[in-house]
Amino acid sequence: MDKTERDQTQHELETAANELFAGWIRRVELLQHDDAPWMEPGQLMPRLVFNDPADRVRDPHPDPRKMAKAARTFKLTVGPGLNQFRQDLLERWPEIRYIEVMHEDDNGQRTAGNVRFVEDGREAADGEYTHVMVRLKTPELDIVDTLIAAGIANNRAEAIRWALTRIRERPAYEELREHTRDIERLKSEF
Repeated sequence: MDKTERDQTQHELETAANELFAGWIRRVELLQHDDAPWMEPGQLMPRLVFNDPADRVRDPHPDPRKMAKAARTFKLTVGPGLNQFRQDLLERWPEIRYIEVMHEDDNGQRTAGNVRFVEDGREAADGEYTHVMVRLKTPELDIVDTLIAAGIANNRAEAIRWALTRIRERPAYEELREHTRDIERLKSEF
């Protein structure tokens, strides 16, 4: 995606966020692989930076009940809009697979946040997949990206599935599974 397309996408995301989260959203940042290397090349991730709900409680020693109420208000106010925002992402930007939601206080300090998978709910053509998060070291990531560059896989998930399939095909793997079944059988006898 070139800079013009990226800027246009960011503008559209900002417009949507300002409409859905009026009074809560501070800004929208559009991240790509260079900003978050755990994402695959070509993927984008919007970061929604919200006002910290605690900032609405103007008390130097806030009551925990007021803090909890502020958090509930945020969830009730922003939750439906966030679901709509995620649905819009699925329909308009297939290259967006993740969304980061974070809170920032009045001093610009991050107070909370998480990255969420934008779940599309569609079943894969060859069955249902289970989403897993894996942490790879640089040499391992290079292997995965080499499989993509060689055309063996289209993305990192496919590359890892391809490698796991190769392991399953090895005779030693079946022996390992047999031993695992024996261990489970022995455990059940205790």
